[in-house]
Amino acid sequence: MKLASKLVLIKVDKPKAQTESGVFIQEEWVSHRPLGVVVAVADDVTACNVGDKVWFERYTAVPHPEDEELRACREDAIIAVL
Repeated sequence: MKLASKLVLIKVDKPKAQTESGVFIQEEWVSHRPLGVVVAVADDVTACNVGDKVWFERYTAVPHPEDEELRACREDAIIAVL
């Protein structure tokens, strides 16, 4: 897949169904975390590379139409490379 200018494709981390203390979270309260691994970048992206774990702005990332785990966002929506 060839991405448009300054876009990054991120595979988001799976949401947790249970907290670390053992409390189960109802499915309607589980949301995608703004963390994931970069799976593709446009040719002009310099802030991150494929394979980097990133923290990104949740509401600027657009879900992939065929894969619920993928999000596309602009390079400037990446807050940090972890």
